[in-house]
Amino acid sequence: MNSIRETFINNLKFYRKKKGISQEKLSYAVGKSIAYINQIENKDTWPQPEMVDKIAVALEIPSSELFAEEASPKNKKAAIENKIGKTLEVELLSRIEREVKEVCKMF
Repeated sequence: MNSIRETFINNLKFYRKKKGISQEKLSYAVGKSIAYINQIENKDTWPQPEMVDKIAVALEIPSSELFAEEASPKNKKAAIENKIGKTLEVELLSRIEREVKEVCKMF
């Protein structure tokens, strides 16, 4: 599962590219430098809540979409992998429990 920062970054990149907005255009729209947007996308800085709102307005999405775990394809993949992993873990533990019970019946 992605961290909230990874989720945010994946969604930011996804929606920015989907909207056809370069880092330069986004930086202009939110009143920051291109370097600042690049730093966010490269995990070098974390935007303040007000900046998250400005980014969302520029991308024409609700702020919450930047944190949605399954918004971007990359985040969907991580969520599916996490779900599959948990399902396999439960199945494996159940199978082990059944086999232990069977072995215990032998004694």
